[in-house]
Order: sequence, then C-alpha cells, then structure tokens
Amino acid sequence: MREPAYIGLANKIAGMIDKGIYKAEDKLPSLRSLHKENGLSIGTVLQAFNHLADQGLITAYEKSGYFVNPHKAPKLPVPQPVAPSLSTRSVHIDQLLQKLARESTSRNFVSFAGALPDDRLLPFNGIKRAIQQTSRDISGDYLRMETRQGNALLRAEIAKRSFLWKGAIHADELIITNGATEAILCALQAVTKPGDTVLVQDPCYYGIMQILECLHLKIATIPSHPETGITIEDFTNACQQLAVKACILVSNYNNPDGAVISTDIKKQLAAYANTQQLPIIEDDLYGELFFTGSRPDTIKAYDTDGWVLYCSSFTKTLVPGFRIGWCAGGRFTYEITRIKSMHNGATSNFSQRVIQLLLSSGSYDRHLHQYRRALHHNLVKTTRIIEQHFPPGTRITSPTGGLVLWLELPDTIHTSQCQDIAFQHHITYTPGELFSSKGDYTQYLRISLGNFWEPRIEKALITLGGLLNQSSVTV
Repeated sequence: MREPAYIGLANKIAGMIDKGIYKAEDKLPSLRSLHKENGLSIGTVLQAFNHLADQGLITAYEKSGYFVNPHKAPKLPVPQPVAPSLSTRSVHIDQLLQKLARESTSRNFVSFAGALPDDRLLPFNGIKRAIQQTSRDISGDYLRMETRQGNALLRAEIAKRSFLWKGAIHADELIITNGATEAILCALQAVTKPGDTVLVQDPCYYGIMQILECLHLKIATIPSHPETGITIEDFTNACQQLAVKACILVSNYNNPDGAVISTDIKKQLAAYANTQQLPIIEDDLYGELFFTGSRPDTIKAYDTDGWVLYCSSFTKTLVPGFRIGWCAGGRFTYEITRIKSMHNGATSNFSQRVIQLLLSSGSYDRHLHQYRRALHHNLVKTTRIIEQHFPPGTRITSPTGGLVLWLELPDTIHTSQCQDIAFQHHITYTPGELFSSKGDYTQYLRISLGNFWEPRIEKALITLGGLLNQSSVTV
C-alpha cells in the first residue's frame, strides 16, 4: 500500500525543517500555496500540518498561519541494554507475572500496563457492520466448524497483505490461530522438544517467556538496543556456542524497547536460517503500526527455503477480543496445522469471517491510518510529560512505531516496589523485571501508548512522575 499523501508531504516539510531550510520561528507556506504547488487538496495539506503539529514541529496561530517551533532541548538519552550473558537457563516467569501484574476494573483507574488499544481507538462502526453482515448470511455457514487451517478467504486476504512488506506468502502456507501466542506456541512445538535451547532478544516480552516455560524449553538471550536492534555477530555467536535449536525474534518494534531489526540484518538472519537449517520464528505483531514512511519489511520476506516461521495477529490492531492470529509455517506448515488442531480444533468461524470482511472492504486500512496517527500523538504527548515530570536521569526510547515506551530510571528506583504506591493512586504500569529471564531491568518500566488521550491520562502520567521522584528521594 502506498504511503498516504499527507504523510508524504509532512515528511517532506519535516526534512526541510531538519536541514534548516525552515528555521525556528519561520512561517510555513499557506495551505492554498501548498495545495497549488503539490496538486493536493486543502484537506490533505491540513492533515499534513496537523501531523507535524502532533510531532511538536510546528504550531498554528489564529489568523497568522503555521510556524516552525523553536528547537527543543536535547531529548533524553535512550535506555541502555544490560550486559550480555552467553548462557542458557530455565525460565520461571509465570509466578513473577502473577505477582507483579496489577490491573483494576475501576473506572477511576488508569492503566499504562496493557499493550492493547483502548476500545475508542478501534473502528467500532466498521466492526459492527461486519458482524451484522456476517450474521445475515441465510445459509448459516458461519455456524459450522471451520477447517483446521482456517477460512480460505481470510487466508487469501492475509497473503495479499504480505506484498506490503515485500513478502510473497501463499494462502496455503497460512494457519489461522487463536492469537499470535498460539501461533508461536504451535511453531515452537513443531521445531523443538523439551530441554532444547531457544534464542530470544533481551529485553524480551514476558508472554514469549511464558510459552518457553510452558514447553519446558531453555532460554538464551542476545542484547537488543532500542535504536539499532540486534547484531548479526551476537546472533551467530550465540547460535554456535549454545547449541540453539530455534530462535524467536521480534523483527519490528520489539516489545518493550521498540527496536527494529535493520533490513540488512533481516537478510542475513534469513540466509543463516536457510544455510544452517535453523528455524527462526518471527513475531511481527506490531509491523503495521509504523508512524511515518512505509511498513517495515520482515525476515520472512528474504526466506528462500521455508526456515522462517512468520507469526502475527489482529489483536493489537483491530479486534483484541476475537483473538485472530496466524502463522506462515514454511516447511513446517503441515506439522503446525496438525498441532494447532490437537489444541482446539479450529479457530472461530464467525470471527474469521468478520475479520475477512473488514480486510476485503478496505475498512481495516482506513482504520490503520487513523490508529497510527492516534498512537503517534500519544507518543509525542507522553514523551513531553516524561521529559518534564519524571526523575532526573530518566532515559526513554523514541520508537518509530508500535504500542509501548521503554524507560530506564535512576538505579535508586526499583519499579516493582514502586508499583504498590502507584496502585494506591489508581495507576499501574509494567515493571521492567518482567522482561528479563534473569532478574534484570529492576529500574526499568514499560508504558503503553494504547490509551485514548484525555485529561485524566495526562494527569495520571504527571502523578506517576511525581511518585517516582518521591521514591528516588526516599531511597
């Protein structure tokens, strides 16, 4: 899919600001002049200006126009990776997760913990129409048990979308699952046995570690840097020294540090997987959530012999409650399909049909344009508040997509211990400890960008900053 015209114009103007062509306090060309010069509608130009304003680059002044904002003070540095540990270990994360995961159903409660979108960020009317249209099918086909591989029309729609990330997945390679978690679980069962070692990024999403613990697999880690991702040297070194049997890699916007693996390294990873016959399970749950430019590519796009198993879902982008995910299993498609069917037969027929309608009608893509903009708006607002109100010495990521921010606080702050205090103020977040298999990241935390922005969200962030400042002083 082509980049929206307003994004293209916004990126062009942002580039000119970055190069100093438009300087601080300069007035930008008017809506009408940009409309004539670029052959775009007034509405498209206005969208571009709003996008730049959301990024904090420009400000509108009534009856005066749009002006470049003064240069910001240097942004906060990014969190540092922890020292690598070239070893394998068993995983024991579930008990810690049950202890530290704090949520509440109270309406006064503000959660920055869950990496899920607020219901108000979802295309409610489009989903409602798709549900109604599916249920009006007088044949009643939606009541039947679907095949174990999944709805053929939905698989065809997903296969078409692989073109967006330079892939060429065939519908016959796809298995529809109950979310990405089941996709990864089935993929791991297809390529490993209990006691095998699996390589992951560090920090690593705790859900992946829960799967490893459930399957009695050992874990090995390589460091991920928020700005540069992993290195091929760390990857190959670990694979060769630790008898790694499979890898799970989040290729785009790693949860929690937002890292994107570069195209060059994605190519090298795919080549290594194919030459060494090492299965790489690619978790690309957030690839659709890019803020500018176009969708990032995948490791799977460069897979020639089927050793990359690609997993994703619509849980983070469209209908969380439906839990519709998928796996492109490559050479392991039959075995993954068999394992999935033994877990629970087939994924919900009705839910698959609703998702297929949302994709084929274009509703999903229209929603994504608005959703990405809302998430980027949340990123800009959240970052400004953290810069102003969180403890001195705080480090913060600046992701180019995804649903979360990763923070490193001064080492006097233990985020798991601070969580109880925050909870008393009706606020929660995810402590960094949950993203480590060896007890690291005690002064780190993850903040979700998935809230619908409103005054109470801003107030809660400011309050959280104050609580963390107090904690820093009292330790």
